[in-house]
Amino acid sequence: MRYGLPVITLLILLAIAAGCMQTAPQAGPPSPATTGTPVAVGAAVPSTSLEIKDYVDNAASFAQKNGKDAAIAAFNNASGPFVTGDVYVYALDYSGIALALPFQPGKVGTDFLPVKDASGKLYTKVEIELAKSGGGYILYHYPVPADNSTSALKISYVRPVDDTYWIGAGIYTSEERLIGPELRQFVAEAKAYALANGKEKALAAFNNVTGPFVIGDLYIFSYDYNGAVLSWPFRPDQVGVNRFDAIDPVGSHHVQEFLAVAGSGGGMVDYYSTNPITNKTELKISYVVDVDGSWMLGAGRYIEPGPIVLRA
Repeated sequence: MRYGLPVITLLILLAIAAGCMQTAPQAGPPSPATTGTPVAVGAAVPSTSLEIKDYVDNAASFAQKNGKDAAIAAFNNASGPFVTGDVYVYALDYSGIALALPFQPGKVGTDFLPVKDASGKLYTKVEIELAKSGGGYILYHYPVPADNSTSALKISYVRPVDDTYWIGAGIYTSEERLIGPELRQFVAEAKAYALANGKEKALAAFNNVTGPFVIGDLYIFSYDYNGAVLSWPFRPDQVGVNRFDAIDPVGSHHVQEFLAVAGSGGGMVDYYSTNPITNKTELKISYVVDVDGSWMLGAGRYIEPGPIVLRA
């Protein structure tokens, strides 16, 4: 008999952290530019993954149309059309030098390549890799401009403008908002099923692509604490393979992080993985938990352009 699961929404509920950047007026109608008008922003603050991508894509279009100097000047204007509520466009070159930071003008010219966030992530290195590959999403910690001593989680979308620089924009959030009650419940019910029915039966259910633990691109994966794959429904060839030293496309030892986080009480892990539905490499945010001290399980959502809500 299939184990009942609640209906899992296809939305990741995120929200903006309470603290936001220095007070800046909402952007009104686009202001004139050198040879055109900004097409990136309006009064509405982006609220979905597609909207934040469009925000950045439109800023890139403005930059390509008006030239680098005019674009950098516009992006650095804290009261200009490329600052909308708590969302703003930033720009760096491919060596990691900041070109535009509207709320941190003193850091323009700074080399961000060696800078790590609160979790130890070399986020600019990852952003550069994403920009070089055409664009993508990143989750990292960044100081809230209203209070540079406070760091909050931020999801940004970055993309190239040309072969000399790239841009991005993002939204502040929290782990509680990123995981959400639906994903937590999905993982909790998988764990409860495993404890009630035993490891062998649970793993058979988790590895069944037509079973109750696979809903679209949402599925249960599991590992033992040596790093061996126990369940991966879309990659049966990997079941039994030890992936302790596996790295994702940007060099993160995500399997080791699964094990460390699950073993220490459970929590969130972000990394890049192939979406089995789109077959594209995308940012994935997973929630992992320990089962019985000998193995762990988890599930996650892919952040991709689409109707993924990034604020309440």
